[in-house]
Amino acid sequence: MPDPGPVTDLSGERFVLLGDGDGEGDGQGHGGGDGDGGGGGHGGVVAEVAARLAQCGAETVIRPAGHLLDPADGPVAGVVYLGALPGQDRPLLPDAFPALRAALACGPRLLLAVRAADGAGALRSAGLDGLMRSVAREYPDLLARVLAVTGTGPAAVADAVLAELRAPQPAPVVLRTAAGQRRGLDLVPAPLGPLGSTGAGPAGDGAAEAAALGLDPESVVLLVGGARGITARFATTLAGASRCRIELLGRTPAPPEPEAPHTAAARTPVELRAALATGPGAAQPAEINRAAERILAQREITATLAELAALGSPARYRSVDFRERDAVLQAVKEIHADHGRLDGVVFAAGVIEDRLITEKTPESFRRVYGTKTAGAGALFAALDELPAAPAFTVLFGSIAAVLGNRGQADYAAANDALEAIGADWATRTGRRALTVHWGPWAAAGGHPGMVGPELGREYARRGVALIDPEEGTAALLRELAWGDPATRAVVYTASGW
Repeated sequence: MPDPGPVTDLSGERFVLLGDGDGEGDGQGHGGGDGDGGGGGHGGVVAEVAARLAQCGAETVIRPAGHLLDPADGPVAGVVYLGALPGQDRPLLPDAFPALRAALACGPRLLLAVRAADGAGALRSAGLDGLMRSVAREYPDLLARVLAVTGTGPAAVADAVLAELRAPQPAPVVLRTAAGQRRGLDLVPAPLGPLGSTGAGPAGDGAAEAAALGLDPESVVLLVGGARGITARFATTLAGASRCRIELLGRTPAPPEPEAPHTAAARTPVELRAALATGPGAAQPAEINRAAERILAQREITATLAELAALGSPARYRSVDFRERDAVLQAVKEIHADHGRLDGVVFAAGVIEDRLITEKTPESFRRVYGTKTAGAGALFAALDELPAAPAFTVLFGSIAAVLGNRGQADYAAANDALEAIGADWATRTGRRALTVHWGPWAAAGGHPGMVGPELGREYARRGVALIDPEEGTAALLRELAWGDPATRAVVYTASGW
């Protein structure tokens, strides 16, 4: 899209620049604003952006990237967040969330976050795009945008920021090239070609896809994220298509064999809670719900293992918290040692704690974000230590990362970062890593979907269809078998978001 040219008049506007200064000077902002420079690696950029805004008549205030804006900082028309630019080794998220949340609470008309478009700088800011896409959903009257720049020097960033302030066609994420061109990011169709569009094998059971992937009864596939939900559904699809050996890792404690007699006869959640309240060693009221949820989850694991065995796939489940790096390394090493191979990996770990940004605590954001990102980091570290990497690694993301979603800023950021982590590993190792950003799944059979009744009704009101689990798992097999191995991410949904 054409560049509209530089901003020439911002008289009366007041901007806060959040970015670490160079530690020099008297800490005064440009254009009449006050502020403190802070310490870090963005000082030259911050000073240049401030000077350019001042030349256009704006008042600017400089604060450190981690500063929590409040009424004492004065009125704010726009916030330009420069803390995502290269200059520090630490990942931007989740630590930057409190500062961004505080900036939103000040009611600016503009929130512009600037990051590097590629390289280590882009990896450092992983997740920022998904976060800002959700910001745009929750604050429809705010111009919320990520500006990705190919040049991160002071003049290049200042040019991009000033040009972006006049840019038409608002978009949550835009790229500005060194030549000054502005590009938005859009979803584009990615056909699989003739083989992928003619069905999933003669019987429609995925056998043709499994064969194309080299999966047979001797193959070993690891699925991370428990033996429940869509992870379990894909495991059964793999079993039916190839009878491969399946290893399942999840955080739920492994189910006891057999289940305690006083709960075994309780089939519904209500009956189970009653049994826990009156049985031997009765749990305290605060523990009953958690205990009931754990038992129901363990029953689902047991049912999944039985289903896989019936389909001809030897399967094993073990409890591993993927936020604990050493435990992950040990589990993956043991699996490879037991079988002498690892042919494929599916990473589907994640937690959801949906809240609007104004209600989201930093601790909750950290849990949701870290479960995805720390877990994926631990997985790839473990794969790096194997004699040979698996032929494919699939990361289960979410369409919220691509389009944003109200109440899911942390989940959108986590899945956006997941894609960046997978793409970085693929580039570094030359192996195949694919992130699939799923829309919501429907329930089927004994496997629950991804949404509860209330959210399901909301999706129905918005005209958002749920993915049929049989078609979803078949689509993933087709993508792995017939899709371009160089593709790093795809979106699969049953309808518009």
